[in-house]
Amino acid sequence: GMRIPNASCASSAEDAPSKATGLTAPFVVKGMGLAHKSEAGAVRVGLQTGEAVQDAAIAMDCESFLIEEMVQGAVIELLLAVTLDAAHGYVLTIGAGGTQTELLQDTASLVLPVTEADVTQALSTLRCAPLLDGFRGAQGIDRAALWRAVDALQAYVIAHHGRIQEVEINPLICTPNDAVAVDALIVKGELA
Repeated sequence: GMRIPNASCASSAEDAPSKATGLTAPFVVKGMGLAHKSEAGAVRVGLQTGEAVQDAAIAMDCESFLIEEMVQGAVIELLLAVTLDAAHGYVLTIGAGGTQTELLQDTASLVLPVTEADVTQALSTLRCAPLLDGFRGAQGIDRAALWRAVDALQAYVIAHHGRIQEVEINPLICTPNDAVAVDALIVKGELA
């Protein structure tokens, strides 16, 4: 139920331009198999041509690549994460995301399951909250789309209870009319 960009996988840098053919520019190229792609130089955004896609892939130290349509019109990038806590069960963390996650450290945490009202209240505690509804005349986010993303994440975790240790969606790009998960890390494992 989570919205993701249209994408295609390439098994080599030489294969990357052909995988971009059925997609709409601008493109994003990501090296696969890395938890922190930005730090490893394995993300390139705003690419307009197949040649640029191939050049970006060649410059990455990766064996395979994800070519995505770039999500445009972001109001804010958010972090959605669920971790399994021994004392509390599954805990949802929501807050400032993307490359700002560690810098801003602006998050709120809730024990699952959560309601839309719980999430709305948690969001109101964030320093970045004014951006969500439009700051200084800017457009706000689609709050219904954000709730659908949170609800899809919690439904996934609950449906796989005991087999999921952690899920991190970062960033969830929130626009005036959508919320799209553009990167995710899922750690599976049985409970001890």
